Amino acid sequence: ILTEVKTTSHILVFNFLRSDVFKSCIDDKDLAFCLNEGECSIIETVAGVHRHCRCKEGYHGLRCDQFVPKTDSILSDPSTYNFSLNKI
Repeated sequence: ILTEVKTTSHILVFNFLRSDVFKSCIDDKDLAFCLNEGECSIIETVAGVHRHCRCKEGYHGLRCDQFVPKTDSILSDPSTYNFSLNKI
């Protein structure tokens, strides 16, 4: 597992081989860190304790605060479908 934790002054990159490094958030303050129903985890390192969010589909960002709409394939490229519009 490779994860990137952004702090105010630098980016810390951690390469974890075991998933038990991530502990579920318990405190209300930590649970409120992730937005839009993101799943909060705590990462404890020698550099300190960091919060990490696993975002639901359609969201990304450090706190799952950025929405990226899923595009419908028919809207993005209608030429791939065999249909025509006729005037009535």
